[in-house]
Amino acid sequence: MNRPNRIALLAAAVLILVAAGSVMAGRAPTARDVAAPPASSHEPQEADDADDAGQPSVEALAHAGERLAASDIPFDEGVLSDLASRYGVGGAVRTLAWADAASVGVEEIAAMRDADGMGWGQIARELDVHPGLGSIMGNGHGRANAPGQLKEKQPEE
Repeated sequence: MNRPNRIALLAAAVLILVAAGSVMAGRAPTARDVAAPPASSHEPQEADDADDAGQPSVEALAHAGERLAASDIPFDEGVLSDLASRYGVGGAVRTLAWADAASVGVEEIAAMRDADGMGWGQIARELDVHPGLGSIMGNGHGRANAPGQLKEKQPEE
């Protein structure tokens, strides 16, 4: 390929890129292109478990209380409700479970979340606890026995 042909090919490629860019820039954004605004890190994450006022439902709190009791994690229903209104049901369960596992106060974890602005993963690392709730809220399955995990095949009879 000689030099004039390479220059012509390069010019054509540049024109195609400019035309494609113009088309894309002039296109109106669709709902799929527009990102949802980020949720505040201190709002309840369990929207389905909350009523219109942002308070967790009675059923969600009762279920969380049952699961905490089944895991032998001590809690007060008023504290559970307060934490759930601040962090959602999952955040409340995390706070109570981690306070029990790390032998720290619930207030200390709340301060890490609120005053220090730490996320749940950062708090878990700081306390050296597992961040997941599956062993508590997952009906006792735990990680190894969770539904969908690969199990050893039983010999056919």
